[in-house]
Amino acid sequence: MAVRRMLPGSIVVFLLIMGAHIYAGMPEVAAQGGFPCASETVPGDQLASAALGLTRQELDNLYGPGNAVQTGWLYEFDEFDLTLADCDLILTIDPDGQFADPDAASGLVRTLLPEDAVLAGTWQFGTLQSAPQDADEWVSAELAARYRLLGEPRTGSVLVLYSYDGDAYNPGSIVRVELRPAEIPA
Repeated sequence: MAVRRMLPGSIVVFLLIMGAHIYAGMPEVAAQGGFPCASETVPGDQLASAALGLTRQELDNLYGPGNAVQTGWLYEFDEFDLTLADCDLILTIDPDGQFADPDAASGLVRTLLPEDAVLAGTWQFGTLQSAPQDADEWVSAELAARYRLLGEPRTGSVLVLYSYDGDAYNPGSIVRVELRPAEIPA
Protein backbone atom coordinates (compact mmCIF):
# COMPACT_ATOMS: atom_id res chain seq x y z
CA MET A 1 0.00 0.00 0.00
CA ALA A 2 2.83 2.45 0.80
CA VAL A 3 4.41 1.79 -2.59
CA ARG A 4 1.19 2.78 -4.32
CA ARG A 5 1.16 6.15 -2.55
CA MET A 6 4.86 6.83 -3.16
CA LEU A 7 4.79 5.99 -6.86
CA PRO A 8 2.07 8.47 -7.84
CA GLY A 9 3.61 11.09 -5.54
CA SER A 10 7.01 10.68 -7.16
CA ILE A 11 5.43 11.03 -10.60
CA VAL A 12 3.70 14.23 -9.52
CA VAL A 13 6.98 15.65 -8.14
CA PHE A 14 8.79 14.65 -11.35
CA LEU A 15 6.13 16.38 -13.47
CA LEU A 16 6.28 19.51 -11.31
CA ILE A 17 10.06 19.68 -11.68
CA MET A 18 9.82 19.18 -15.45
CA GLY A 19 7.08 21.79 -15.67
CA ALA A 20 9.17 24.29 -13.71
CA HIS A 21 12.10 23.80 -16.10
CA ILE A 22 9.86 24.23 -19.13
CA TYR A 23 8.13 27.28 -17.66
CA ALA A 24 11.43 28.85 -16.60
CA GLY A 25 12.75 28.63 -20.16
CA MET A 26 9.70 30.02 -21.95
CA PRO A 27 10.01 33.74 -21.15
CA GLU A 28 13.67 33.71 -22.13
CA VAL A 29 12.92 32.11 -25.50
CA ALA A 30 9.99 34.44 -26.13
CA ALA A 31 12.06 37.49 -25.19
CA GLN A 32 14.73 36.44 -27.69
CA GLY A 33 12.17 35.98 -30.47
CA GLY A 34 12.31 32.19 -30.24
CA PHE A 35 9.56 31.84 -32.83
CA PRO A 36 10.24 32.55 -36.50
CA CYS A 37 9.03 35.94 -37.75
CA ALA A 38 7.80 36.98 -34.29
CA SER A 39 9.24 40.47 -34.48
CA GLU A 40 7.52 43.00 -32.24
CA THR A 41 8.82 45.94 -34.24
CA VAL A 42 7.78 47.25 -37.63
CA PRO A 43 10.87 47.55 -39.85
CA GLY A 44 11.39 50.83 -41.67
CA ASP A 45 12.10 49.25 -45.06
CA GLN A 46 8.70 49.97 -46.66
CA LEU A 47 8.17 46.43 -48.00
CA ALA A 48 5.52 46.69 -50.72
CA SER A 49 3.37 43.69 -49.80
CA ALA A 50 -0.26 43.16 -48.88
CA ALA A 51 0.55 40.24 -46.55
CA LEU A 52 3.58 37.99 -47.09
CA GLY A 53 6.63 39.21 -45.21
CA LEU A 54 4.68 41.66 -43.06
CA THR A 55 4.88 41.47 -39.27
CA ARG A 56 1.76 40.82 -37.23
CA GLN A 57 1.66 44.50 -36.27
CA GLU A 58 1.68 45.52 -39.94
CA LEU A 59 -1.12 43.06 -40.72
CA ASP A 60 -3.10 44.41 -37.74
CA ASN A 61 -2.64 47.96 -39.07
CA LEU A 62 -3.90 46.94 -42.52
CA TYR A 63 -6.75 44.57 -41.64
CA GLY A 64 -7.61 45.18 -37.99
CA PRO A 65 -6.51 43.04 -35.06
CA GLY A 66 -6.12 39.37 -35.87
CA ASN A 67 -7.56 36.66 -33.66
CA ALA A 68 -5.12 34.45 -31.77
CA VAL A 69 -5.67 30.83 -32.82
CA GLN A 70 -3.77 27.66 -32.10
CA THR A 71 -1.70 27.92 -35.29
CA GLY A 72 -1.02 31.67 -35.32
CA TRP A 73 -3.00 34.84 -36.05
CA LEU A 74 -6.25 34.66 -38.01
CA TYR A 75 -7.56 37.42 -40.27
CA GLU A 76 -11.03 36.83 -41.68
CA PHE A 77 -12.18 38.06 -45.09
CA ASP A 78 -15.36 37.48 -47.12
CA GLU A 79 -14.37 34.36 -49.08
CA PHE A 80 -11.16 33.27 -47.36
CA ASP A 81 -9.35 33.33 -44.05
CA LEU A 82 -5.67 34.21 -43.75
CA THR A 83 -3.59 32.74 -40.94
CA LEU A 84 -0.12 34.07 -40.14
CA ALA A 85 1.73 31.00 -38.84
CA ASP A 86 5.32 32.00 -38.02
CA CYS A 87 6.63 33.19 -41.42
CA ASP A 88 4.01 31.27 -43.42
CA LEU A 89 0.61 32.42 -44.64
CA ILE A 90 -2.17 29.83 -44.79
CA LEU A 91 -5.32 30.67 -46.73
CA THR A 92 -8.49 28.71 -46.06
CA ILE A 93 -10.69 29.16 -49.11
CA ASP A 94 -14.50 29.05 -49.13
CA PRO A 95 -15.19 26.15 -51.57
CA ASP A 96 -18.28 27.99 -52.89
CA GLY A 97 -16.50 31.33 -53.26
CA GLN A 98 -14.75 32.89 -56.23
CA PHE A 99 -11.24 31.96 -55.01
CA ALA A 100 -12.03 28.22 -55.20
CA ASP A 101 -11.27 28.54 -58.93
CA PRO A 102 -7.55 27.90 -59.63
CA ASP A 103 -7.08 31.07 -61.69
CA ALA A 104 -8.82 33.20 -59.06
CA ALA A 105 -6.75 31.58 -56.29
CA SER A 106 -3.56 32.36 -58.23
CA GLY A 107 -4.72 35.95 -58.63
CA LEU A 108 -5.38 36.19 -54.90
CA VAL A 109 -1.92 34.82 -54.11
CA ARG A 110 -0.35 37.37 -56.44
CA THR A 111 -2.03 40.20 -54.52
CA LEU A 112 -0.61 38.93 -51.21
CA LEU A 113 3.01 38.68 -52.41
CA PRO A 114 5.48 41.57 -52.48
CA GLU A 115 5.09 43.72 -55.58
CA ASP A 116 8.51 42.73 -56.97
CA ALA A 117 7.80 38.96 -56.81
CA VAL A 118 8.27 37.06 -60.06
CA LEU A 119 6.99 33.60 -60.91
CA ALA A 120 9.94 31.18 -61.20
CA GLY A 121 8.05 27.94 -61.90
CA THR A 122 4.88 25.86 -61.61
CA TRP A 123 4.43 22.16 -60.76
CA GLN A 124 1.63 19.63 -60.26
CA PHE A 125 1.69 16.83 -57.68
CA GLY A 126 -0.59 13.96 -56.79
CA THR A 127 -1.63 10.52 -57.94
CA LEU A 128 -4.87 9.17 -59.37
CA GLN A 129 -5.93 8.10 -55.87
CA SER A 130 -5.13 11.37 -54.09
CA ALA A 131 -6.28 14.94 -54.25
CA PRO A 132 -4.12 16.93 -56.67
CA GLN A 133 -1.84 19.65 -55.46
CA ASP A 134 -0.35 22.42 -57.56
CA ALA A 135 2.70 24.46 -56.59
CA ASP A 136 4.28 27.72 -57.68
CA GLU A 137 7.63 29.21 -56.76
CA TRP A 138 7.88 32.98 -56.51
CA VAL A 139 11.05 35.00 -55.90
CA SER A 140 11.24 38.47 -54.33
CA ALA A 141 14.37 40.51 -53.65
CA GLU A 142 12.37 42.82 -51.34
CA LEU A 143 11.24 39.83 -49.28
CA ALA A 144 14.81 38.55 -48.96
CA ALA A 145 15.91 42.03 -47.79
CA ARG A 146 13.06 42.12 -45.23
CA TYR A 147 14.07 38.75 -43.77
CA ARG A 148 17.71 39.90 -43.51
CA LEU A 149 16.53 43.04 -41.71
CA LEU A 150 14.47 40.92 -39.28
CA GLY A 151 17.38 38.52 -38.74
CA GLU A 152 15.38 35.61 -40.17
CA PRO A 153 17.33 32.84 -41.94
CA ARG A 154 15.09 32.93 -45.02
CA THR A 155 15.49 33.64 -48.69
CA GLY A 156 13.18 35.59 -50.98
CA SER A 157 11.92 32.34 -52.52
CA VAL A 158 8.33 31.36 -51.69
CA LEU A 159 6.70 27.99 -52.29
CA VAL A 160 2.95 28.30 -52.85
CA LEU A 161 0.93 25.07 -52.47
CA TYR A 162 -2.66 24.83 -53.72
CA SER A 163 -4.77 22.01 -52.22
CA TYR A 164 -8.03 20.78 -53.75
CA ASP A 165 -10.99 18.99 -52.17
CA GLY A 166 -11.37 16.38 -54.93
CA ASP A 167 -9.28 13.69 -56.60
CA ALA A 168 -7.32 13.40 -59.85
CA TYR A 169 -10.49 12.63 -61.87
CA ASN A 170 -12.46 15.50 -60.35
CA PRO A 171 -10.13 17.97 -58.64
CA GLY A 172 -13.00 20.01 -57.23
CA SER A 173 -12.31 23.37 -55.61
CA ILE A 174 -9.21 24.87 -54.11
CA VAL A 175 -9.76 24.84 -50.36
CA ARG A 176 -6.32 25.71 -48.99
CA VAL A 177 -3.32 27.71 -50.17
CA GLU A 178 -0.02 27.76 -48.27
CA LEU A 179 2.62 30.43 -48.86
CA ARG A 180 5.88 29.13 -47.38
CA PRO A 181 9.06 31.25 -47.55
CA ALA A 182 12.17 29.11 -47.98
CA GLU A 183 14.65 28.84 -45.15
CA ILE A 184 18.36 29.28 -45.70
CA PRO A 185 19.98 25.83 -45.32
CA ALA A 186 22.15 25.53 -42.23
